[in-house]
Amino acid sequence: MTINKFLFSLDIDNINIVKLCQYLKESNIVHKVSGYANKLFITENGVCNLNHGQQHGEGSSITSFQALTDLLRSLLYCNDDGRIIVARHKPGGQPEDAYIKFVMLCAEKTFSEVTDDAHVVIMAGGTLQPIEETRLRLFPGLLPSDIKFFSCNHIVPPESILPIAVTCGPSGKKFDFSHSSRSSLNMIEELGRFLCNIVTIVPEGIVMFFSSYEYEKQVYDAWMASGTISKISKKKHVFREPRSSVDVEVILNKYKEAIQSCSKGSGDTSVNGALLLAVVGGKISEGINFSDGMGRCVLMVGLPYPSPDDIELMETIKHIGNYSTSSVIGDDKPFNGNDECKLEPGFDVLRKSGKSGREYYENLCMKAVNQSIGKLMCHLSHYFALVLFLNDELICLQVEQSGM
Repeated sequence: MTINKFLFSLDIDNINIVKLCQYLKESNIVHKVSGYANKLFITENGVCNLNHGQQHGEGSSITSFQALTDLLRSLLYCNDDGRIIVARHKPGGQPEDAYIKFVMLCAEKTFSEVTDDAHVVIMAGGTLQPIEETRLRLFPGLLPSDIKFFSCNHIVPPESILPIAVTCGPSGKKFDFSHSSRSSLNMIEELGRFLCNIVTIVPEGIVMFFSSYEYEKQVYDAWMASGTISKISKKKHVFREPRSSVDVEVILNKYKEAIQSCSKGSGDTSVNGALLLAVVGGKISEGINFSDGMGRCVLMVGLPYPSPDDIELMETIKHIGNYSTSSVIGDDKPFNGNDECKLEPGFDVLRKSGKSGREYYENLCMKAVNQSIGKLMCHLSHYFALVLFLNDELICLQVEQSGM
């Protein structure tokens, strides 16, 4: 719902949010109340002290109060600059995962505070392209001639990368990892048969990316039940990306040690490396480099298009595509906690959003793929194979001709 709709629905439009936010800042009440809560916890549980994670981690008192403060500040934005998302549960989550969140749709006004006062603004990053999309979203008032764009090629030479687009498995069955077909047991088993062949050929480390944690778990459970994991384990130690960021480093160290021990010839000589099952957009795809033996092959299972059920994404696409509708959450009737929100299906939003909205949706997918693949482009002498599982033969041809 819009900011105004949110304020009116809760009957808090008469509260001076500016003064309230100013009071929170000047009184430092967030830290004061959090300090009292931590002291009370220590007294009741008989612990000596709280570590940094307990004080500032997810679910801690100070984090919860800070989230409330940020939400109050977001109510100061103009009505059309964002949306308030009120959801009973997260996509794929449990009913107790209900949440409320502000989504910024128009960053132009906020970013103009920087560009208006600065002589030069430098934006650096690995996934800024397509640059025209970035320009239109952040500073549409600037002419293209006022923006200087500089891009470097990646350091790994083309002859050190082997891109392969795969459309069918060992038995000839066509791969289709679209949302409606990827859960097919036959599709999962065909993928497992292909992987069993790959692990016998590729030495050292293989990283396999899935579109989500839920799909990775579904595939892994199916492979465990069918014995595919047992077959793979005869050639590769198998590791899985954990959901918790605390455990990521532990898994990565075990993955690296398994590869190094195989390279040195210690342990089981029939095992030639390790396999890491990871998730696009997860901790591993965002901040870890797989240099040398840690990444001799990367497998991308399908194209990780964002879920059309993502409310925040659909609101952003409607804004980008200049698509106005009365189906914004809660805008067609007063908000009632006992009523289910009537949302327009995500695919309908994409169809109506126009070219710019659809391009934004596709670019999110390609940026996620590039970010994951980029973890293997580490240094000049590195070499690896890239395997994409696709169900579109035309896309496969374009991939192989362009070399990604």
